[in-house]
Amino acid sequence: MRSLLVSALILSCVAVAPTAAAQDLAATIADALANAPALAEAKAGEAAAGARMDRARAEANPLLRLEGTAGFGRIDNGGFFGLTAGNVNPLAVQATAEWPLFTGGRIGSAVDQARGGQKIARLQGEQARLQVTMLAVSTYAEVLTARQLEQSYTGLVDELREVERQAGLRFKVGEIASSEVAQARARRGEAEAGLAQAEGRRASAEAAFERLTGKAPGGLTSLPADPLAPGSLADALDLAHANNPALKQADQAVAVAGAGVHAVRAETLPTVGAFAEAAHVRDQFFPGYKADSVAVGVRGRWTIFSGGRNSSQIRTANAELDGAEARAREARLALDGLVVDAWQARQTSQRMVAASQLRLDAATEALRGTKLEAQVGAKPTLAVLDAEREAIGSKAALLEAEGQSLVAAWRLNVLTGFAP
Repeated sequence: MRSLLVSALILSCVAVAPTAAAQDLAATIADALANAPALAEAKAGEAAAGARMDRARAEANPLLRLEGTAGFGRIDNGGFFGLTAGNVNPLAVQATAEWPLFTGGRIGSAVDQARGGQKIARLQGEQARLQVTMLAVSTYAEVLTARQLEQSYTGLVDELREVERQAGLRFKVGEIASSEVAQARARRGEAEAGLAQAEGRRASAEAAFERLTGKAPGGLTSLPADPLAPGSLADALDLAHANNPALKQADQAVAVAGAGVHAVRAETLPTVGAFAEAAHVRDQFFPGYKADSVAVGVRGRWTIFSGGRNSSQIRTANAELDGAEARAREARLALDGLVVDAWQARQTSQRMVAASQLRLDAATEALRGTKLEAQVGAKPTLAVLDAEREAIGSKAALLEAEGQSLVAAWRLNVLTGFAP
């Protein structure tokens, strides 16, 4: 289910991304999944869990052992039975086949524990894939936002440097006061500080992108539209309870702990198995000794008194089961909190996008009007610069809001398993 979710979300990005040479979000997610060490570790964990499952099942299969010794020596029986001392070549070969018939539930419990461990390992792999996907989305959005901010501040700095230069020329011929030159210089310094911050943010974002995907970020397409998300908070909670891998891991841990209780209780029951043995012996007790034997039968074992060993193990297993159940309840409560937070972040980010768009539209209109007024001398050039600074701030706010909205939608879908 979770792998299908990742595939569906990636395909949704492909559907909205323009066809271009630039890398899109779907390609970034694919690169991140291919490069993530956490996924390699999770895959190894799944392989180990599968091997433990095979090992547990193998306990129900027949077991064949072959033992043998060979050597040389001398036996002196002291004339007992008239036997004289002599050199010998002792040889013993024994083959034993055993097949468990009744184990009191030991094998079944071990298989249940291994099966639960295998499911947990698979869920851990799914959770790791979703976490890497979520990180790829946020990193992609951060690179785009930082780059666009840097571009905006670069343009503003270039313009302010020209304004400062012209203000200096006008001051020299006495057209303006020195205070206007100082104000132009102050605004240029403020813009350069913003540019430095944007450049640092862009460099950090690109470095994070390269660590995540193993590739330096080239041209990136614009942010895709937000994926569809659950229609209500109640739906989101229901989906999370049914699909979230972290919650499923906690539930599986309870099942494994329950199988552990059955396993230790099985230790108080007898075991019965069929066996067949064949032996070939030479020169073991006196020179020339020969013996060949074959035996077939049933062998049982039952520990009647263990000195408290079994009872203490049962108490330990019951306590571990109680702990697993408590952790499962805690995981459900924590998941509910994360889903509520993600839902509210989704709603808030959508409102922020709408409000930021209104702010940008108003700031753009104000900048246009201020430029016209400055052309006829109704407003000074510094007023135009202030309007441009407000427009850049509005654009930055919109970029931030759009990135947060995309990340919030993906986070909600990752938590709930919602696949539009």
